[in-house]
Amino acid sequence: MPATSESLTIPAPVAEVWRAVTNLEQAGRWNGAWERVEYLSEQREGEGATFRAYSEDGLGHNFRISDWAPEEYVAFAPADDDEEDPPAYLINLESQAFRLRRVGDGETDVTLIASVTTNGIRGWIAGRFVWPSYQRQGLRSALEALRSLFEPEEDEDEDERPGG
Repeated sequence: MPATSESLTIPAPVAEVWRAVTNLEQAGRWNGAWERVEYLSEQREGEGATFRAYSEDGLGHNFRISDWAPEEYVAFAPADDDEEDPPAYLINLESQAFRLRRVGDGETDVTLIASVTTNGIRGWIAGRFVWPSYQRQGLRSALEALRSLFEPEEDEDEDERPGG
């Protein structure tokens, strides 16, 4: 199963980063692929919670929280239990996960991990040689958007300040 990851230090305590990552209804703030998220289960957190993430084009994809260690690790896996034979693409998402680790006073190292399964020789080749670098761009983008949630607002330009 091919996997790739990206890491970034975020200027916020682990608890705050955890809340941002696991507040799925607000996930569109850091996940550009998810325009909107709605829960499918009564359960809102923890292993087994299910949700549907809608892309900008309106397509919905079902996910479940497949692993949950508060303030340390959370993984999301596709949840298409209603399909008898889910489509077999060359590359299929297996899971995406966040690993959080305190690295300093008020800082958190966040690693975003994606793993896939592949089908056929073309899928194997794409999964080993093409997908990782392409996927890392998306992971980096999500991490940078997550980090931006915790960066202080930029001050007005010096020229626009009174007396500036």
